[in-house]
Amino acid sequence: MNSVLKSAISDASKELGLEYSLVESVYKSYWLFIRQTLSTQDLDNLSKEELQAKAANFNIPYIGKLYANYNKYKYVQTKKYNYVTNKSY
Repeated sequence: MNSVLKSAISDASKELGLEYSLVESVYKSYWLFIRQTLSTQDLDNLSKEELQAKAANFNIPYIGKLYANYNKYKYVQTKKYNYVTNKSY
């Protein structure tokens, strides 16, 4: 965990009067929920319209919106394919 994150968790725990470990577990559970939600979806070989209809968007307070961009999706799919087939990119 990086120092900025540790500092933010420490500040939140002091401000809210909660234990550091409790604030840290709440933070981790938030990101775990997002990871589990995305991992349950089959996101292989989708068209742009299918990705927009299927992919979940998450609004993260004070950070912004987390969403799937089709160009980035295609880039990741190509890299994954090249890695699996042992091709250089």
